[in-house]
Amino acid sequence: MKAIEEVIEHHRFIESWLNGTATGLGGFFDMHTPDFTWYDPDGALLTLPDLRTAMEKAHGTVPGLRIRILEPRVLLDRDDLAVVTYEEHHPDSARRALAVMVPAPDARNGLLWRSLHETWTQ
Repeated sequence: MKAIEEVIEHHRFIESWLNGTATGLGGFFDMHTPDFTWYDPDGALLTLPDLRTAMEKAHGTVPGLRIRILEPRVLLDRDDLAVVTYEEHHPDSARRALAVMVPAPDARNGLLWRSLHETWTQ
């Protein structure tokens, strides 16, 4: 599985969407399982429909945004599951993330996002 590559590509798209250079959401939501969950850095539990709403509203809201992914590390890589941790740095904030992905042969990098848990860091 290519979990680290997936994390990086996913965030490249998010960066381009938020900074306004991406022109459409394309298959972004197809990169998530239907039962995707996201604990945002403030602790709120969001679902795939919540993510859709947030992304639709967020296009171009952070001009010039650059997202850096630091210290990506695969914690678990099995045939049925991948778990990755990484730091996501924005110009004015940073968060530590734990992502759970499941195999999907037709998906980019062969993985779908199943769950994401983010925590603010200093």
